[in-house]
Amino acid sequence: MSGVVSYSGATILAGEQMQPLESAALIVEAGRILGLGEPPVGSEVIDLPGRLLCPMFIDSHTHIGDTGAKDLGIGLTLEESVQLPNGLKHRFLASLDHDAQVAMMRHGMLEMLRNGIIAFADFREQSLEGARRLRQAAEGLPIEAVIMGRLTENLPFEQAVAEAESLLDVANGLGIRDVAAHEREVIQHLRRTYPDRLLAVHAAEGRSEEMRSRQDFGKGQVGRALEWGVDFMVHLIHPDPAELRQAVDAGVMAVHCPRCNGVLGDGFVNLSDWRSVGLEFTLGSDNVMFCSPDMLREMDFASRLVRGLNEDPAVLDAADILQAATIQGARMLKLDQHLGSLSVGKDASFIVFDLTSSNLRYTHDPVNAVVHRASPADIESVYIRGLPLDAYL
Repeated sequence: MSGVVSYSGATILAGEQMQPLESAALIVEAGRILGLGEPPVGSEVIDLPGRLLCPMFIDSHTHIGDTGAKDLGIGLTLEESVQLPNGLKHRFLASLDHDAQVAMMRHGMLEMLRNGIIAFADFREQSLEGARRLRQAAEGLPIEAVIMGRLTENLPFEQAVAEAESLLDVANGLGIRDVAAHEREVIQHLRRTYPDRLLAVHAAEGRSEEMRSRQDFGKGQVGRALEWGVDFMVHLIHPDPAELRQAVDAGVMAVHCPRCNGVLGDGFVNLSDWRSVGLEFTLGSDNVMFCSPDMLREMDFASRLVRGLNEDPAVLDAADILQAATIQGARMLKLDQHLGSLSVGKDASFIVFDLTSSNLRYTHDPVNAVVHRASPADIESVYIRGLPLDAYL
């Protein structure tokens, strides 16, 4: 079978349910998964005993523009660190020239790839110029940068519409900082004009902003964002519970960013609350200046946090957390036809974990090993569309 390669003898986390297959083969042809199981006769066989194959991760919410500001704002509040116009991040971004920022963001994407991330959704500040810089930084890299462009805030209607037209020539969608950033009519018009583009917003991140929304508008930030017709919302730390149920009814998904929420002192989401109303969720590493783009750390923290908050070690299954970092993110970003799971027909993009490493040796549960124990040091290699990462670099 010319051109068919079987990665054989490994444990494979197969399909959208991440079902472990022991001593199995991932069969690849032309960069796509042809099958899982026994190596077909005549295929090239690459033996991977003692290895674990896992789908590559989807980082559902990032701010990669601040890659060059790592650990610059630890100890500052949300307002002091990231809010417009004078938050530390925005002062830092304003200080960068074009080439410096492009180089920093490219470094951030290389870091993602080596950590097993194949796609990410970035709330890209700096409007059209910011989106262009990220698109340039991603050129030639085998990573999918889903750019959620940011409009200049509080523009008059016609100016906002004109800016959005130019921005969406480069960006995949719009990532709005806050529901207070634009008049409702502006975003509703853009939603009708660009129905196939992604629309997302930070919502109910800060307690004071949420309380102000309820006082001034008679509804929380989640309820107001639903009036826009958003596809997904980020954070939802302090939402009105009734509005969470409305989000579920509207088919809206949520992104959980627990490490960044913690370091900024915003509070924590209890994922049990989301699950109890049926809210589908993904995971994001958020600002690179505060958190490494490392979905292994994000999963581990998210899983331990929800168990501790509920004083219940069985409140959530590790597979739910792994799905939030893979197939759920792919669905939310409309990438699930080719990414998010090791399934027939999808890209052969996978992480090879070394189960013989000192950290993973003697593990009894491969899903829990990925969620609770593995680190980037346990990644032996990364394959993208059937080729090792280094083949692209």
